[in-house]
Amino acid sequence: DQEPLVGATVKAVGGGNGVVTNIDGRFTITVPASIKEVTVSYVGMVSRTMTLSDGMVVALESDATNLDEVVVTGYGSGKKLGSVVGSVQVVSSKVLEDNPASNFVDALQGQVAGLAIYSTTGEPASTPSSIRIRGFNSLDASNTPLFICDGAPVTSSIFNSLSNSDIESVTVLKDAASTAIYGSRAANGVIVITTKKGNYGEKARVTVRANVGWTARVSDKVEMMNSEEYIKFRDLIHSPVSQPERDAWEKYHIDTDWSKELIKDNASLYSLEAAVRGGGENLRYYLSVGHYNQDGLIYMSGLRRESVRASVDSKVNDWFRVGFSSNFGYEAYQTNNQASGSGLYTANPFFQSYRLLPYDAPRYYTINDAGAIEWGEKAGFYKYSNQTDAAFMLAKRSVNRNRISANANLYEQINPIKEVTLRAQQSMTAFENRISNVQQPSESFYTPMGDYVNFDDFDGFNQQTMSRYYSFTYTNTAEYRNTFNDVHNVTVLLGQEAIISKTNGFGVFSEGQPGGNLWLLQNGTSVTISDLTQTISKTVMNSYFANASYNYDERYFLDASFRRDGSSKFAPGHRWSNFWSVGAMWDAKQESFLQDYTWLSALKFRINYGTTGNSGIDPFLYQGRVAPGNNYGGGNSLGISQASNNELSWETVRSFDVGFNVGLWDRLNVTFDYYLKNTVDMLMEIPWSTTTGFGSGEANIGSMRNQGVELGVKADIYQDKDWYVGARVNFNYNKNQITKLFNGKDSYAMPEYGLYYEVGKDAKQLRQVRFAGVDPRDGRPMWLDKNGNKTKTYDANDAVGLGKSFIAPWTGGFGVDARWKGLSLRADFNWAAEKYMLNFIRGFYAYAQQGAQANQMKEMLNVWTKPGDVTDIPNVVDVYGVGIDADPRKDTRVLENSSFLRMKNLTVAYQLPKKWMDAAKMQSVVFHFTGRNLWTLTDFTGYDPEYENNGVYTSYPNTRMYEFGVEVTF
Repeated sequence: DQEPLVGATVKAVGGGNGVVTNIDGRFTITVPASIKEVTVSYVGMVSRTMTLSDGMVVALESDATNLDEVVVTGYGSGKKLGSVVGSVQVVSSKVLEDNPASNFVDALQGQVAGLAIYSTTGEPASTPSSIRIRGFNSLDASNTPLFICDGAPVTSSIFNSLSNSDIESVTVLKDAASTAIYGSRAANGVIVITTKKGNYGEKARVTVRANVGWTARVSDKVEMMNSEEYIKFRDLIHSPVSQPERDAWEKYHIDTDWSKELIKDNASLYSLEAAVRGGGENLRYYLSVGHYNQDGLIYMSGLRRESVRASVDSKVNDWFRVGFSSNFGYEAYQTNNQASGSGLYTANPFFQSYRLLPYDAPRYYTINDAGAIEWGEKAGFYKYSNQTDAAFMLAKRSVNRNRISANANLYEQINPIKEVTLRAQQSMTAFENRISNVQQPSESFYTPMGDYVNFDDFDGFNQQTMSRYYSFTYTNTAEYRNTFNDVHNVTVLLGQEAIISKTNGFGVFSEGQPGGNLWLLQNGTSVTISDLTQTISKTVMNSYFANASYNYDERYFLDASFRRDGSSKFAPGHRWSNFWSVGAMWDAKQESFLQDYTWLSALKFRINYGTTGNSGIDPFLYQGRVAPGNNYGGGNSLGISQASNNELSWETVRSFDVGFNVGLWDRLNVTFDYYLKNTVDMLMEIPWSTTTGFGSGEANIGSMRNQGVELGVKADIYQDKDWYVGARVNFNYNKNQITKLFNGKDSYAMPEYGLYYEVGKDAKQLRQVRFAGVDPRDGRPMWLDKNGNKTKTYDANDAVGLGKSFIAPWTGGFGVDARWKGLSLRADFNWAAEKYMLNFIRGFYAYAQQGAQANQMKEMLNVWTKPGDVTDIPNVVDVYGVGIDADPRKDTRVLENSSFLRMKNLTVAYQLPKKWMDAAKMQSVVFHFTGRNLWTLTDFTGYDPEYENNGVYTSYPNTRMYEFGVEVTF
């Protein structure tokens, strides 16, 4: 593509010095007269040996077996994967483009060993709630990796504003050798995004992509009763339904499947993108525009996104170049708040799809004189369930959300001599969120079925909120690269960086709005001090860093990094800290004694150790704060709302990694790593003495360990002129342990979250009272006390750590690729094992005491009814008629194994024959079908096993996607 290769190695064949190419891909080499040939090599390219001549031009071809192994770390020049001492993995643009996910992070699921990503909601405007590399390192600070886009740190706002098609590659940096250069922000790993650019010397190439499809809810295993079953169940629990309820089923055969009535199974989505890239001799450019629209599965959820990305690079002269890139996004979206949190709200259609009684009808009806049903309008109230329809309630509210985001990078690069590169980069990331939430005042009314619906407290209001975030990053680096005596390769990088981040926001809540179209804040009747909010924040980080790497003849590699960070988040005296790493690698395949083993195509051994930090906490936690207090003597008061903590400081992660890479027959590649990470000075919110006046506060007082192994295998199984078949697999096992708690404690229970911190155990260990079944003699439930003895008396103090975590220790993915001429198939799977959750859906709908108020799961038909019944489901009374209150949410009846195997992505594509394209003067036309979350294997009976939390309710579930598209390139 005529792109100059910067840093390509040029070696004389038979002796003499080696050199590297400059910024323009040019080189000058002086050799003895006896030297006739040179070998030119570059990462991702097939090396080439050519006859030496003045003005020679060398064109290298892509190496298909190594093309995806180009590493961009964010500072300095790109490196060969073969020369990187650390553990890294690259995901190519093709993987991202073929994925219908609304953001690129979702598309990474199952692609990288040790990278665990969980999409816990299918809401169109959402982003993954959990992104972790090699376990989690902190209890209270952030566990999310640092994201770098084109050399600058970015926030999660870029997830939805950056199109998958605009990304060239994503590089995941896992260990200290690859992340220590990022210092205090890299304890959780680093994900480096490289966006697409134009190519010098390439005429304009235009690509248009159009996609259309739909989404549906992923299937769950919750089986609710139908009308006949529910009426029978009510008889079993000694609470029979009324005669009109019985008639609704027996006479009028009303049997509603509420999941089909309230939740869409074909919510539409479509997208349109266009991009142009190209360049001349001294200028290259890339421009793209995109539109994305996705409807939600329920009322008041959906996303519309517009995006624009542009980049331009200019070679001003032989020693100076400049460049600019930017990304702008606008999102208008709706989020059903009732379905976004726990989901336990009557205005949540998912909640109602389980709760509503099956013999309620989705439309009003009356019974005529002939005894037949006459159907009316859509129901706004369900008579027997005593529930107002979720959509009816939500229609009285208008919630509009808008987000504008922007990222921009400007750089200047100077090469005073060919071995030295001076670079300055100025970056900005910003976003603004606005939410308008208004509610129409409503009056109570009678339904056509004679029911009174009370809306007396449904007053009108107008709530307006706005938040803004700005971050400016200034990075300056100096890099020296040279080769001595043809075998000594040296790179030294020095840098300085400053990051200034600001946030501000406000909120106003105006009550007593008149409704209609008079939605102005001043039209309300009441705005109090408590209805006003404002936030202001500013943080500054200054950094100095260095990296030095050396290799001898591409065989023996050494690498060292150092960074000193200072952050305003911490108190004076604790703001600065140092982070570093050292590593080594041996490329054994380059040794002469292995050259004859042609079946061994690669063999490398790596080892490194280093430290990184975590500053992912809110600003000003170290400072004392005051806030308005209660009314005193008719006047206002101020009180201390947060105690000062001048000892608050960094978390530090000490990491060790050892691994190897093996290649066999140029077809099979295996990567293995063992790692050990120790978090020290871990931030924890710990209880304080009541004499302080505060319940708890943050402190650097704990420690944690993560150790595990990773394995990645990629195989080219078969390949000829027309066929290609390949497979890949990766897995990660991570063992997490708390190694120290506060004040010498060995354990600390948090019953409100169902969690239990215990030294030597997983930090996300679940804690519940153990259920021991139902006594068949009298029907009373039984539990195990702390000592393991059965008891019929429930005691919350009998809760114990279960040794089971909602964080899966085993994660991974696998996939296959197959191509035959223009037809291709790609399937990706991801999985998690030994993962557990509390299924609170069972806590509401497998609970006999709730049975008279809400529909129940089918299994409740096995409820205990008489002596001798063997079942685990207690009734509402025992054999003596004594009431039972056995809430399953309080014990292990809601504990379930949420391990899963999921087909995350399936793509089938067909590319039209090249001869057709030549005749049409086009480059390519590709048609494709892509499906996402098409199939799941799990024992979990709740909403979705991918949800990662201690428990799951009825919040917005994951979605299954079907998408058809075409890509045309001119």
